[in-house]
Amino acid sequence: MKRLWNILDLRPLPLRILAGCLTVAALMTGCPGPLSPGVIRTVDLTYGKGNVEIAGESGTYQLVDLKYDLVELEGTEENRPAVVMIHGGSFESGTKADEELLVQANALALAGYACFLIDYRLKGDNPPAPADWEPDASGSIFDALELRSAMHASFVDAKTALRYVRANAAALRVDPNRIVVWGESAGAFAALAAGLTGDNLFSSDGPGFPVPAENNPGVSTQTQAIIDCWGSASPVINAFDSSDPPVMIFHGTNDFTVGLSLAPAIEIRDACNEKGIPVAYYPISGEGHGAWEGEFDGKDLATLTVEFLATHNGTS
Repeated sequence: MKRLWNILDLRPLPLRILAGCLTVAALMTGCPGPLSPGVIRTVDLTYGKGNVEIAGESGTYQLVDLKYDLVELEGTEENRPAVVMIHGGSFESGTKADEELLVQANALALAGYACFLIDYRLKGDNPPAPADWEPDASGSIFDALELRSAMHASFVDAKTALRYVRANAAALRVDPNRIVVWGESAGAFAALAAGLTGDNLFSSDGPGFPVPAENNPGVSTQTQAIIDCWGSASPVINAFDSSDPPVMIFHGTNDFTVGLSLAPAIEIRDACNEKGIPVAYYPISGEGHGAWEGEFDGKDLATLTVEFLATHNGTS
């Protein structure tokens, strides 16, 4: 796996802009890929900064740029709803360029959403985390220190992305009151943590690591909805309260990657019901982890997501 700073685009700004324009032009002219005509993708934009360990210098960190791709429908109006989309990969791998992620972003873009597909810090980046931070779940994959640190960093980065979109809403032509967080697998862990916890949690990497000015400290991370695709809220299971946004759950009945079958999804559904949080629960029969092709009552993930958000994010 490449470290985050090895995949950052370090070319001079004019060349980066040119490359981005060429990418957009190629997509708009029908280059093979998951995007529809008129849906454009601008790559490697920056939403904030994160601490990563300097190679060969254990315990010494540097700030690097955190990147996102913007997927949007050409010519969409001002004040668009927005969705921050977070890929999976067990906190060890994955990228904002994952094709299945782009398929979902394409559907949301066609529905009028501006989609912010983010990369975040991974296990190989050795990000810092508070020494006393423990996920609420124990006796699981979270017991590995490096994985716990990467998980914490993903939660911080998800909130950084939400603050970025809200702080720059006017320039990005989005409605700051209609921002959704969407995640799959490890990305769903991060989406749930970001959407369920208050502004004071996961705002930084811990003591000794102040929030960089580029990360828009003080800006709200409130979301209008959470889309959970085969994830789990176990690290923040005690965070549910009646003020939380609506949650959509899409989870395979044969998924044994993040828990016992539907157990993680049922835990989220039951927590929502207990606190009076609107929840849509879609158990996908026969599907395992990564139920991209699954359907519920003949409707696929993209269709269900657009319908859910039409009800719960003020989008028709």
